[in-house]
Amino acid sequence: MPAPRPQESEMSNMLRDFRNPAEIAKVGQEIYERKHRAELERSANAQFAAIDVQSEEAYVAPTPDGAIAKGRSKAPGGLFHLIKVGALGAFRVSYTSNADSDWIFRQERESVAQN
Repeated sequence: MPAPRPQESEMSNMLRDFRNPAEIAKVGQEIYERKHRAELERSANAQFAAIDVQSEEAYVAPTPDGAIAKGRSKAPGGLFHLIKVGALGAFRVSYTSNADSDWIFRQERESVAQN
């Protein structure tokens, strides 16, 4: 019996040139929603899934590092989008309006202004 052929979306992702992290995140989220969300929310809620945006495979583990490690062991050249199953995001990002803490942004603005 011949091997199953990849779906059209998998083929286009295999050939796609991912240079932009935002594109990897967008495609990874689309794959998760289309292919993995329903099953993973039943079987692996609150765990982490590393979605390989080229093969569309999901690698699940209790920790972010574990999911990425599992993915890298199966697909060493893979590009992964990390998701916490059942959550809005894998990590919480904070912002402060404290001027003393905003030094990195101030440096960047000054650098851009000089150029």
